[in-house]
Amino acid sequence: MQTENRSEPVRTLPAALRGWARESPGRVALRHGAEQLTYADLDASVDRVAITLAARGVAKGDRVVLIGQNSVAWVVAYLACLRLGVVVAPANNRLNPGQLSDQCELIEAKAVLYDASTAELVRDSAQSDREVIELGELLRRADDSAEPAAPALPDAPSPGDLALISFTSGTTGVPKGAMLSHEALFKGALAVAEFHGSTQDDSTLVLVPIFHNTGFNDQFGHMLVVGGRTHLLTKYRTADAIVELRERPVTFLAAVPSILRMLMMSEEAEHIYGPASKLFFGGSPMPAAWIDELLDRWPHLRLTHAYGLSEFTSIVSFLPHELVASKGESVGLPAPRVQLKVVDGQGRRQSPGVTGEVWVSGPTRMTGYWRQPGLTEKKFKGEWLRTGDLGYLDDEGLLWLTGRVDDVINRGGEKILPSFVESCIAQRPDVGQVVVFGIDDPVLQQRVAAAVEPRPNTLFDERAARDHLAQRLPDYAVPERWTVYDKLPLTASGKVDRREVARRFSHHAASGVPDV
Repeated sequence: MQTENRSEPVRTLPAALRGWARESPGRVALRHGAEQLTYADLDASVDRVAITLAARGVAKGDRVVLIGQNSVAWVVAYLACLRLGVVVAPANNRLNPGQLSDQCELIEAKAVLYDASTAELVRDSAQSDREVIELGELLRRADDSAEPAAPALPDAPSPGDLALISFTSGTTGVPKGAMLSHEALFKGALAVAEFHGSTQDDSTLVLVPIFHNTGFNDQFGHMLVVGGRTHLLTKYRTADAIVELRERPVTFLAAVPSILRMLMMSEEAEHIYGPASKLFFGGSPMPAAWIDELLDRWPHLRLTHAYGLSEFTSIVSFLPHELVASKGESVGLPAPRVQLKVVDGQGRRQSPGVTGEVWVSGPTRMTGYWRQPGLTEKKFKGEWLRTGDLGYLDDEGLLWLTGRVDDVINRGGEKILPSFVESCIAQRPDVGQVVVFGIDDPVLQQRVAAAVEPRPNTLFDERAARDHLAQRLPDYAVPERWTVYDKLPLTASGKVDRREVARRFSHHAASGVPDV
C-alpha cells in the first residue's frame, strides 16, 4: 500500500489508515458489538477528533493521557493523537487516582482523555490546569462540528517522531515511560502481519485491555497495516467473549495462555476455536499439555508462540507453527528486523544451552525512558536493550525463556526457575492454572510455594501433585507450601499475578489466616 505520493511507502499508522480509506473505503475497519466503522468512516472520524483536540489547544509534541475500556472512542482518540503529532500515553485503567496523577505529572500531560468507567480515576487531574475530556463528549463535539474556528491539521508526523509513551510498571511501582517512535509502532505491527501472512480478509477480537501493547499494536495495529478488521470486547469476561466470538467469529485469536485456557475449558470452545485459523499466544509459557489439547481438538489451527516487551514496542521473537507441537515452550527465532543474544553478567555471549540474560536490538526498540536518563543508561548497552529476562539459545538458535532475573527463587543457594516448575505442575489433569513463587525463610532465604486454580468440576490432589513432581524435579524444587484458589488473581493483561499471589500468601501467613 502507498500513500498519496505513490513513490513514498507507508511508514506510520496514520498513513496506513489514510491509505486504506482511499483504497478500500467501504470495508469494515472497526467493530464493537453492533457499532462498526468502515475505513472511510474511521479516517473521517479521526480527522474530526484531531481538529477538535487542536481547537482545545492540544498541539503537536504535547503529551496526552488516554484511559478507558476497549471502545471505538478509545481507538479513534488514539489515532487522532497520532495523526495530530501528539504523544499519546495509554494508561492502565486499574491504576488508582494517585498513580494516574503521578503519570500525568511525570510526562506533563496537556490533556487527559477518559471514559465514563474511569471518571473516578481522573478526579485529581480534573483539579489541575490540564484539559480533562470525556471520550464520548469528545466524539460528539467532533461530529457536531462544534469547533468552527479549528486550526488546520499540522503536517503528518515523521517516522522518527515520538508517538507513544508506554508505561511498564503495571499497577504498582515507580512509573517508567518507554518512549516509542512512529516507526517503532508501524514496524512492530508490520512484523506481526508479515510473520502470519495476514491480509485484508483477516480479523481479530481484542480480548486484552487495548491500552496494552498486545491490544493496540499486535492486534489493532496489525490489522490496520493490512487493512483487516478489528473487533473489540469492552472488558474480558469469559461468558462475554464466548457470546461475541459465536456471533462474530474472527480468524486471528491472541491472548495470554491463561485466557486461552479459560476459553478452552468452556462448553462453547468449538464456537471459538473452530472458525479461527491463527492463534497467537505470549506473555508467559503455555504448558505442553495445553498445546497438545489445542492441536488435538483443532488441528487446523496455526499456533504461534511469541515473546515481547513494552520497551521493544512488543514482539521480539516468534516460534513458527511447525515447531509448536514439539517445542511449544520455546519463544522461537527473532522477529523480522530483530537481533537477539544471550549474555553473561559481563555482557559476553553465552554458548548454546547456557542460561543468561536476553539482550535485543532493532528498529522497534524504545528511545529511552521518559526523563529517566539514569534508568535508560542501565537498560541500554550500545544498540542493545537489556530485557531482564533469563533464557538460553539451543543449537538451532531457538530462544527458551526460563524466568525473570528478579523472579528466580534462591533456596539455600539452589536457584529455581518458577516457569519450569509451573510447566510440570500444569501437566496434572486437575490443574487449570498454577503459579509458583518464593516465600521468605530465615534459614534458606526462600522456600518454594505454589498456588493452584483447579479445572472446573475437579478437586486438586496435593499428594498426587507432589508424587508427580518427585519424578520430574530435584527435591529442593518441589513446592513445600500449596494453596488453592477458586480464581487466581490476574494482571491487567490477563496473566496470573505472581506478585499479588505472593503478597497475599505473606499477608495471610503473618496474620495466621489461611490463604484461600
